[in-house]
Amino acid sequence: MNWALAVVVVLLAVFAVQYFFKTREVRNLQSRIVEYQNKQQFLNNLIADCMEYSKRNPAIDPILEANNIKPKAAGTKPTAK
Repeated sequence: MNWALAVVVVLLAVFAVQYFFKTREVRNLQSRIVEYQNKQQFLNNLIADCMEYSKRNPAIDPILEANNIKPKAAGTKPTAK
């Protein structure tokens, strides 16, 4: 009976340590996810602002087209390199 109790106590300690490290890892990953989501939201807002700006000033269109943010105009020919 004492051996069974000792095994249970050792297993409980092992599982407690695993739980501690796994929850710490989850907390770290959650903070990284929030950081990436904030960056993604910032970029989405920046793209929306650039698209709105391109309506008033089409000089930005080549930059947006080069970065595949805005589709190329139907009447333009692709440039040969």
